[in-house]
Amino acid sequence: MRTKPDHGLFPFSAFCDMKILTIVGPTAVGKTDIAVAIGARVSGEIISADSRQIYRHLTIGTAKPTLKQQRKVRFHLIDFVEPGEDYSCGQFARDAEQRIENIQDRNRTPIVCGGTGLYIKALFHPLDELPKSNRKTKEHLQAMIDKHGLGYLYDKLQRVDPTWAKRITPQDKQRIMRGLEVYKITGKPLSRLIGKKEKVARFLPYYIGLNLPRKMLYDKINRRFDNMIEQGLVGEVDSLLAHGFDPRSNALRTIGYKEIVEHLQGALTLDKAIDKAKRRTRNFAKRQITWFNNIPGLTWHNPDDPVLVDSIIRRSGI
Repeated sequence: MRTKPDHGLFPFSAFCDMKILTIVGPTAVGKTDIAVAIGARVSGEIISADSRQIYRHLTIGTAKPTLKQQRKVRFHLIDFVEPGEDYSCGQFARDAEQRIENIQDRNRTPIVCGGTGLYIKALFHPLDELPKSNRKTKEHLQAMIDKHGLGYLYDKLQRVDPTWAKRITPQDKQRIMRGLEVYKITGKPLSRLIGKKEKVARFLPYYIGLNLPRKMLYDKINRRFDNMIEQGLVGEVDSLLAHGFDPRSNALRTIGYKEIVEHLQGALTLDKAIDKAKRRTRNFAKRQITWFNNIPGLTWHNPDDPVLVDSIIRRSGI
């Protein structure tokens, strides 16, 4: 009898044998460049696993694929959610599964690429059924944020579900609210409900991790944010606010946008906003590396390796 291996944080079913090339790693490391190079060689289409690139109107600060890259390879799950809308890991998993099937039906190769660990986990290790969102509960939690600030809710989450609180950031409004909402509805921590019983994943990931020596990665992060400023990030954020998008929304509280909002509201000078955004991005990259290090069998590769693309195509069998 075939048994299911224990894959820790990222388990998947041994009965699932449909391999999907999945490129992961910290922000700014160069995942999209490698995915595009591979996709162009194997008639591939890329499914973005990035929780910020889903938003319309947020372009410069999310480092979305350029028009040139999108002409080379088709991208899925970018630019389809309004900044004020909620979008869950479970929704991502369902949407990604549909895209994968559609791509395969057209005899093309799906490639998952991104750095949002919760999205990757939801796709390849399906989440348990959780209670549906409750409007009154969400309104109550939002009222608490309006009165006390998001940090107040994060402190409450740390008390009732410290495991879930450690997995997310104190700025992740959507997941903080969801953790408290589930606890209020069920009386149980969200972290205990997720993964309580393993479900069968529909696809098997073939993981490729991309990383660089820390100094090189941090230099790349800093340079990329400088480029975002030069490309007009401040103007992009100013336009979003002028069009009425809520600066407290989950989209505008993400790294880069939050700091520029604070600058435009007079709380930070531009230089201090830039320094703060770079520091938060570097810390985020560290958390991403820690998360993906929990994937058994994942090996890290240098994206600057000139033979990497050939090696991935050969080894993955795509």
